[in-house]
Amino acid sequence: MFDKSQIIHLIQQDLKHSQLTEALRNLGLDDGGLYSLDLMSLVAQLMQVPLEQMENFAEIYGSYLDQVIDCPISNLGTEIYPVAECCYNELQECFKRNY
Repeated sequence: MFDKSQIIHLIQQDLKHSQLTEALRNLGLDDGGLYSLDLMSLVAQLMQVPLEQMENFAEIYGSYLDQVIDCPISNLGTEIYPVAECCYNELQECFKRNY
């Protein structure tokens, strides 16, 4: 069974991947989505997001993928752990309000 910390770690890895692919894109090395990990779908599944909430989920999650680009890039991505945690908490709060 996955717990909160494991889901946050997945989000953190997706955020780090987003940073790296954006940095490559800025260097002119656009992969056209070929190397997408689609961890968003896995996170949604682990958080048991109802189908009718997927659009809202994707909007919130995507906003964090966009904002993390401005965070420092490091080997372990420890600087973005708080961003991943904030993303998880915002997603949880959103679904609590809609039940």
